[in-house]
Amino acid sequence: MSAEERELPLFLLNTVLFPNASLPLQVFEDRYKLMMQHCLDSDSKFGVVFIKSGSEVGEPAIPHSTGTVAHIVQLNRVRGDRLFVSVKGQQRFRIKTITQHRPYMTAQVELLEEDTESLMPPTEMEAVRRAATQHINLALGLRGGWVREARVPSTPLALSYFISGILQMGLAEKQALLEESSTSKRLESELDALRRESEGLKRRVARGLRQGFSRQ
Repeated sequence: MSAEERELPLFLLNTVLFPNASLPLQVFEDRYKLMMQHCLDSDSKFGVVFIKSGSEVGEPAIPHSTGTVAHIVQLNRVRGDRLFVSVKGQQRFRIKTITQHRPYMTAQVELLEEDTESLMPPTEMEAVRRAATQHINLALGLRGGWVREARVPSTPLALSYFISGILQMGLAEKQALLEESSTSKRLESELDALRRESEGLKRRVARGLRQGFSRQ
């Protein structure tokens, strides 16, 4: 086995986890309780993969081929024998072979190297940062919030995954961003998506302001 491969338990979900992102999980199925104990007994890591077909509960579903390694940050047992688990995304991986289907799925995976450089010109990188900041401010405005200056990651790779998390697009589109191997191409797709979503957010903010003034 090469250094870039490992065996990893898989948690199949109707969500997409990106590197650096946090995800709360509520675990109640016996198979996933067993998996969590196995993870705690080893290195506290498992894979989160978006479901391609099937459901989260019951029989094993079919996963997409690309997922993200999740590291257990905190685990609490609650009444009713449920587990509340907080995880943080680390490295992307690609499934090579499913090695076990029951009681939970395990796979031999290839840990993917990250494209840490961006070929985008500095002016375009700045446009991405401005678009992300505007998107955050508009989303906060819809909830009645406000921030003087939204903080976004400085490196292209971290910025690309941060934006993937704040975009309100569908899960299939988010999965496509996770599968994209080029940081520059991911950022280019995200810039288009940020601009589209911001236009919709602007209209919603303006409509909310008009409704607020009309009630005064």
